[in-house]
Amino acid sequence: MRDDVEPQPTVFGTLLVDGAATRGEADTVLAALEPVVPSRYTLEAGPRRIRNRTHLDTADWRLRRKGVRLTHDRASGPGSLTATRGDDTASTPLSGPPEWPALAGELPDGDVRELVAGPMWVRAVAPVLRARTVTREVHVRDEEARVVAGLVWRETTVQEPVRTEPLIRVDVLTTGVGKHAKRIRKALCASRSQGGDDAGRTFRKQSGDLYEELLAAAGLPDRPEPPELSPDMPADVAVALALRAHARAIAANVDGTIADVDTEYLHDLRVAVRRTRSLLKLAGDVLPARPVERHSAALTWLGEVTGPTRDLDVYLLGFDDLAGRLTAGESDDLAPFRDHLHRERDTARRALVRALRTRRFTRLLEEWPATLTDVIGDGDTGAAEDTGAAEGTGTTEDTGAAGGDAGRVPDVRTFVRDRLARTAKKVTRKAAAITPETPAEDVHNLRKRCKELRYLLEFARPLCPAAEHAAVLKRLKKLQDILGAFQDGEVQSDGLREHAARMHEAGRAPTGTLLAMGELAGAFAADQQQARHELTAALRRFLGEDMRTRITGLVR
Repeated sequence: MRDDVEPQPTVFGTLLVDGAATRGEADTVLAALEPVVPSRYTLEAGPRRIRNRTHLDTADWRLRRKGVRLTHDRASGPGSLTATRGDDTASTPLSGPPEWPALAGELPDGDVRELVAGPMWVRAVAPVLRARTVTREVHVRDEEARVVAGLVWRETTVQEPVRTEPLIRVDVLTTGVGKHAKRIRKALCASRSQGGDDAGRTFRKQSGDLYEELLAAAGLPDRPEPPELSPDMPADVAVALALRAHARAIAANVDGTIADVDTEYLHDLRVAVRRTRSLLKLAGDVLPARPVERHSAALTWLGEVTGPTRDLDVYLLGFDDLAGRLTAGESDDLAPFRDHLHRERDTARRALVRALRTRRFTRLLEEWPATLTDVIGDGDTGAAEDTGAAEGTGTTEDTGAAGGDAGRVPDVRTFVRDRLARTAKKVTRKAAAITPETPAEDVHNLRKRCKELRYLLEFARPLCPAAEHAAVLKRLKKLQDILGAFQDGEVQSDGLREHAARMHEAGRAPTGTLLAMGELAGAFAADQQQARHELTAALRRFLGEDMRTRITGLVR
């Protein structure tokens, strides 16, 4: 906006506009503003501009959750990337069209990458929303024809993933003398009480963030909420609802896993599979036995075929930390090991993709949720007649009847209280039996049982007092951390030896590399011993709070 002294305008305030869109047409914008701007001012249409903005985020909305905004802005040409985090804003011009999805390391060097790399972690960003903004600048002149304020009419429309009605805003700009902008803003807001202009427009103060309003208009973030459980809901319906949510999580991560967008797609897929299998083991006997038996084998197979790639991902994600643990060796000594891991991962991933494209997996994605939906649809009458303990869903000791009349499905409160009691009894009994001399296999078995208990507690969360549930889960997680460190020490040590042997057989293991890998294997063995030392105290703390009673009493 220009005048003889060329003042630099700043935003004095922003107003939301309710009413019909104008598409930035000069006559229509002026017709909307002139009747409600004080008569001492005259309005003059300035330039009209169009900007396309693509908002980017990770699949789990990490940037949004951490208060970071990343956008690709384009009026013409490749455009630029802009990142905002708190008071920090950075922009990087692009030399060519960007390619999405992109990991942090694939973004252009510069301040934008530095701002978003931490919040992105190992996840890739991709477009979540594309919007088009049409603006029309309006100069506000006083009686002496001086530009004393400005207005910028902005209409923003979501283009993808859906088309929405425009969200309209007006920026009131001041050129140095704030009284003019203040007077204009006050007049615009007052127009609401007068019924607005002929098009029914009203103006009100901005009350929210534009990005959040655009997301809401587009129905985003589109992340399914956990199923709501009521205490009197039939247990089979509650279990089926939870399992269907896990089935949807599996399906939601398939495309990202196949495309290798980032490593967390596979990780999230595997977590959903583990939760499914654990819940089936501990509570699957309230579901129709035949379909559970039919799909349990496929779920076990899915856990197996996804394992090798994930194991290699874990190595590669933590590779820099591995190199940092060397004291005798040098980080460069591990370069052949990194190359080996990449080759192994390529092979494992090809096998994984083939598995995810088989008819067996497609049937699982289609038929398993349909089975669960059938149970949910018949929830008011209980489970089908063939409900019983399915193969792979646990023994009588693991589950057993939840109580009540034979063939009658209990309510979920009664059922979960029973299963928590049984599972807590098993976990605390195994925990109490652990001594410094206990074989490693028994320690690993306790870790698995603790993981199952954790998944069962997550299922029971809606039925428990929030504070007590969180306290119990926190205590269990602390024990799991120690058990996990013990397991990792053994797995990492054994894994390094196996990789070293394969590299040696292939003639790809220089002496320095083998020595460095041996050093790391020894370090992980020491980690395992340290975890074993800490385990006794961790078990004492866990059992000392009478966790069995606390867990059993969570559902009242």
